Parts: sequence; structure tokens; C-alpha cells
Amino acid sequence: MSLQPKLWQSLPDAPGVYLMKASDGAVIYVGKALRLRYRVRSYFQRRGIPTPTIVQLMRYVADIDYIVTETEVEALILENNLIKAHQPRYNVKLKDDKRYPYLQVTVNEPFPRIQITRIAENDGTRYFGPFVHVRSTRKTMKQLTKVFPIRTCNLPLAEIGNRHRVCLDYHIGRCPGPCADRISAQEYGAIVQKVCQFLGGNTDAVVNQLTQQMQAAAAALDFETAAKYRDTLNDVQQAITTQSLDNVSSTDEDVLGIAAKNDVACVQILRVRDGKLLEREHYYLNDANPESPADALAAFITQHYQNAGFVPKTIALPTQVESVELIEQWLTEKRGNKVTLHAPRAGRLRRLVAMATKNADIIVTQHEQNVVYSSGTHPALAELQELLNLPQSLRRIEAFDISNLGDRFAVGSMVVMEDGEPASGEYRRFKIRTVAGQNDFAMMNEVLTRRLRRAIAQDEKFRKLPDLMLIDGGKGQLSAAQAAMRAHEAKLPQKIPMIALAKRIEEIFVPGKQEPIVLRKDNPTLHLIQRLRDEAHRFAVTYHRKLRQKALSESVLDEIPDIGPKRKQALLQHFGSVDVIREASLDELLSVKGIPRHVAESIRKHL
Repeated sequence: MSLQPKLWQSLPDAPGVYLMKASDGAVIYVGKALRLRYRVRSYFQRRGIPTPTIVQLMRYVADIDYIVTETEVEALILENNLIKAHQPRYNVKLKDDKRYPYLQVTVNEPFPRIQITRIAENDGTRYFGPFVHVRSTRKTMKQLTKVFPIRTCNLPLAEIGNRHRVCLDYHIGRCPGPCADRISAQEYGAIVQKVCQFLGGNTDAVVNQLTQQMQAAAAALDFETAAKYRDTLNDVQQAITTQSLDNVSSTDEDVLGIAAKNDVACVQILRVRDGKLLEREHYYLNDANPESPADALAAFITQHYQNAGFVPKTIALPTQVESVELIEQWLTEKRGNKVTLHAPRAGRLRRLVAMATKNADIIVTQHEQNVVYSSGTHPALAELQELLNLPQSLRRIEAFDISNLGDRFAVGSMVVMEDGEPASGEYRRFKIRTVAGQNDFAMMNEVLTRRLRRAIAQDEKFRKLPDLMLIDGGKGQLSAAQAAMRAHEAKLPQKIPMIALAKRIEEIFVPGKQEPIVLRKDNPTLHLIQRLRDEAHRFAVTYHRKLRQKALSESVLDEIPDIGPKRKQALLQHFGSVDVIREASLDELLSVKGIPRHVAESIRKHL
């Protein structure tokens, strides 16, 4: 690819995360780097023998996006969030979906506790993190309980009336004993407030308070107390250097940064959802004044959020804009509840604003250098299109399968894939009506015929036509499907190509070709159509089993008046079978709970 060298030459020499994209914009790989340009460049240099995965990956890379961070640790956490958000095809993804650890303070309880968790939820508690390593999280929590005695147990405590036995933490000074009412809720709340202050990044306030208390105790000649404050102060400073923490927000936020070159400005949006930075977007503004970023920001906000489908609760800005109250009122009406615009001066949001601004500056610089990217379709679908020599993109593929047991309960299925993803709302199922006996070919012909007739009739459920039809089976099933197509294609607005995938050795049969196409077992295109074929089979078998179970659950008892599901179940549980019920006397029938005389007489009469 001639564009590939430009993909890395335009990257900054800074830490961050890079997102490799296919020609349709889908993220297929996410990586982190201490130096973005040099890390990405290594993919394009022909040194050594690349792994098969990298060879396969680089066939589909058409664009590379990136997010610059301050440190490699930030890049590590961001990489993890982006992998979970985009599920890139070529990243290794853990099946158990482990997350980075957080410290949770359960402020919604009378006596809050602190604990380690890997799931941050909007549940009324406060979360701090994420940490990179669980070991450092435990170490930080240990230091915190030395400085601020807060409980770590899971006991359910009320405001008063707790009669538990104090544990070892109480005796070594790491818990004030709320479980035994050794401390009031008000006094304990002051400790919790300091913990949240400290974890939220306001360490200076905690250090200053402890320093003042130490100096006051020393001035009062209470040297023992002063020494305790001194030791506590040392522990706090050690905890500060142990791990740098960010306060996790449970609200949705957009963080804006802006940079301008000549008369072109770039606004960068970092989208934070549930406290995690998941994606970024950038927009260009023409005729912008580089000397007045506030005006450009105000214009962008009003234009961008005018048609936005979602307005976040908080919008963080690099600088305050004019008419902020008017804009907030307008956005509040769009959202339905309070929206706040503010320019943070410190803390987590300020660091994110700086990151957005830095990324905007890099992008607008690249814009001046006319960096061009390309676009197109999903890589596996593009390969399938090329393999079949089709002129149109394969945006929608429909797969068909038949399931039966002898000549009973025969059904067909139609499942749909759109842009490489299952579209379950478009799935359809068919009960075979016209075919007697076990004839899979005729059944496939019936299913395709009914599908096409309903499309021709402009049935809303079948109006969309596919770019390709996939038949589960071999040449016979494909021929039956083709016969149905030939009978109706004159009335269709477009010609629909077909292929069949046979299970035994996964051969792809194409109309007009004598020999099937056989792809390597590790080929992503084969995997794609296998998944679609298997989904059609699953959907057909599920419907078949449902019909079979329904038939098996019916019996002669259903024909008797006043016998409903409960009485039917009671009779079968009591007697075991219909044959035993048929032989039962009237008294034996009356002995069954819920069977009155007139029902028992009706059973005797009908059986």
C-alpha cells in the first residue's frame, strides 16, 4: 500500500495509544507505546520475519488513529479501556474480562468501609482509580488504614445499636470499632471525609491539616501526640508516593480541547463514559480566529450539540466561553436535566482537558501537512467480495438452513449479518408447508421461494434484499435455491448472488464453477461465513426443538373439558401415564388433589 508510510510518519514522538483501522473505519487493533511514531513504524519495516498475525493484520490496515497521553501508564489503562470498548479483531482478549482494580468507599452506608473492586458502578458509592497493579492497590489501602482508621470488613452496621465483637484491626488502631459503637457516626464521617479527600487528589489539604495539628500539639508541649501526628504525616507522604490516583466519575462527560493554525481550528472531544475514556473525535472549524479560541469553542458547541443524539451531564472546556448560562440552559432543555459547562483549573478533568488540547494541536498541525486517509469496507467482507468477483460491497448477507426429524417438524431459518455483525432483529423462521417426506432440497426451495415472494410483495419484514445469500449445504441445496431465484429474479430490483458452504471439509460452492473454493482453516473470511452458517443452523434447530417439544407435551387429556395445565400435571404426576389414568376407578380419580366429581366423571367418559 502506497499510503502506508504516511500512516506512521505523521504520528507524534510521544507516549499514547494507537488504533489501527480497516478501510471501513472499524478498529482492528489497539496498542500502546512510549513513542508512538517509532512503535508504529516497526510494523512497516521489513526486518526479521513477522508473525503470521502481523502479516494478516497489515493486509487490512488502511488508517491509524491515536490518542496522546502524558505517561506510558496512562496509555496502558487507556489501551485496556479501548480494547474492551471496540473488541478489536487482532487483539488478545481475556475471556474472563478482568478489569483494573479500584478502591471503593461505600459512602451510602452509615459507617462506610473501604475495599478493592474491579467493577466501578453507578451505585451511590465512590470509586477511586484505576490502579495498574492490584499489589500497589493493597499497599495503598494498607497505608490509608494506618493514617485514617476506616473499616475494611463487610459487616452490616446501623447508626446505633451495633453489638458485634471488635476485631484485630481495632486493637492495632486501624479501625475505630463502629461495629461495637466505639465511635459515633459523626466522628467516623470526619475520617471518611479525609479518606475521600486524599483519594480524590486533595492531598495538600490533608498534609496541611496534619502539619497544623502536629505543630499545635508541640506548642502545647504534648510531645507524645505531636509524635503521633508526625508518624501519621510520614505515612501520608509515603502513601502519596505509592500510587497516583484519579477520582472516578460515574457521570458521562465530554472533554474539549482546541488548537488553531492560521484560519483553521481543530476541536478535539474526549468522550468519557462511566468514568472511562472510551473514544475521541475531532472536528475542523474554518475561518476561526487563532487569537480567540473562546469564540470558536462557543460556535462549535452550539453547532455540534444542535443535532447531537446525546448530551452529557458535564462538558469540560479549556477556557470559559461567553453566554455560558444561556448555552447551559439550552443544553439542559435538550438533555432533560442539568448540564454544566466549566473550565476546570485542577484535578482529573483539567488533566483530560490538557490531553484533549495536546491532541488537537497535533491533529491541526497534521492537517496543514495534508495527511490523507482512505476508507472502504470490512476486511473479511472485502476479501469475500474480491474472492467472488462481485461489484457491490457485501453490507448485508442472509444465510438459510433446514432442520427436520424425518418428515416431521420440518423448519427453515434465515439469519442476517449486516456490516459483519449479526442483526438478530432481522432473523426469520419458516414452518415447511408444501413438502412431504424428508426432502431437504425441496424444503430449501420452498424457504427461498417464500422469502423472495414476500420481498416482491413489499412485506415490511422481508423488504430489505441481501447483497449475498449463503446456503447451508452443498451443490444440491445450492441448485434448489438457484431454482427458486430463477423463478422470481425478473420481479426483483437487483440480482442476488448465492454461495453454499458444505460442512464436511468447508467447501464453498459458487454457481457456474465446477470446483469449490477451499480456504485455509485460519482464514478470517472463512471464519466469518462459518459463524453465519452456524448461526443459521442454531436458529433452525432451536425452532425445530420448540415445535417438537410442544407436540410431545400435548396429549389426549387436552381434549377433555375442564382439564387445564394444572389438572393435567396433577393427574400425570399421580398416575404416571395416560394408560394408568384410563384404568383408574372413579374413587382413585377423586383422590387426586384438585379433581372434583364432575371432572372425574368427564375423564372416565372420555377415556
